[in-house]
Amino acid sequence: MERLRIEYGTGYMELDIEAFFPCKMQVMRKAARLINLYCSDETRAGLLSELREMADGYRALCDMYRGMAEGLPADSPERRHWRAQFNRTETLRKRMENNMKLISGGKRNG
Repeated sequence: MERLRIEYGTGYMELDIEAFFPCKMQVMRKAARLINLYCSDETRAGLLSELREMADGYRALCDMYRGMAEGLPADSPERRHWRAQFNRTETLRKRMENNMKLISGGKRNG
């Protein structure tokens, strides 16, 4: 699934999954409301599967960056670089986990 199509009464919205997720919570709350109201359970399950794969990728990158940083002297520029990479990726991983919670915890009407 490359794109998520959300069809509602007055139109539709298409989200490019890799470009949109993970997104900040303010944006995700709006998107999750639409996803939980207008997407089928099957579509939501497919989306969650995609997001889990992306989260696993972020987790693997975090582990790699942590490993790269640990093997270097504490005051080296390279260690600071790998720690910064780890911090950015960890933020994305946490954001993805929170995005998934909003989708999986949503209640459907109808």
